[in-house]
Amino acid sequence: MKLNKLDGKLEEVDVRNAWEQIMGTPIARHTSKIELRNKVLVVQLDSSVLRQELSYGKSKIVSAINQHFHREVVQDVLLS
Repeated sequence: MKLNKLDGKLEEVDVRNAWEQIMGTPIARHTSKIELRNKVLVVQLDSSVLRQELSYGKSKIVSAINQHFHREVVQDVLLS
């Protein structure tokens, strides 16, 4: 799969599918888009208040995702 560069897209799909389980239903309800670009998770939220709250815990989000997958999938989070 690395030859076809599909491994990054598969990780993105895995993160999307696990997002609600990792972050919880209330946060997942306000998430409109998730992308993984070069180990940076780009999360689009429909709530500016939630975006501000989550910005304080970006390192915890990275840690939770990487622990869920038992490997480094994400290095940083960009909230928009």
